[in-house]
Amino acid sequence: MPAPTTYCNIEVVQFWQGQQEYLQPHPLHWAIFIPTGPGIGNMYHILGNTDTYTMDFRRNQPHAKSDGWRGSFTIGRVAAHQLALFERHLASVPIIRHDPAWNSQTWVWDCLRHLRHHFEISWEFRQSDLQTKMCCLLEDWEFGRI
Repeated sequence: MPAPTTYCNIEVVQFWQGQQEYLQPHPLHWAIFIPTGPGIGNMYHILGNTDTYTMDFRRNQPHAKSDGWRGSFTIGRVAAHQLALFERHLASVPIIRHDPAWNSQTWVWDCLRHLRHHFEISWEFRQSDLQTKMCCLLEDWEFGRI
């Protein structure tokens, strides 16, 4: 009898990036995190600025609940045996440079829109839903609820 398929959650994680001036925060940095074991997982995100963005994939890293962590949200799942395919799909999502309106949040949403054609990510979840959820997580963090 075949072994049952093991699934990993797909999480969107956000991090504080400081502020330009008092009460003018930078946008929160979003990343995709897949827990692969107790306290560890794969982190997928972009690094750099509008001129130098590049993808950064880090495998089997400790869960990033650093001082900058501002919440995580599970948005889907992927079969463990499909992680390499998942990464190939992520690598195919374009990075937009020289556009000040494009950032890590845009990249994460572009990835989720692409990935839901191939993995278990709800088609009913819209960009505005994700933005609202991440904003609520930030408030939960600020009030000590997470």
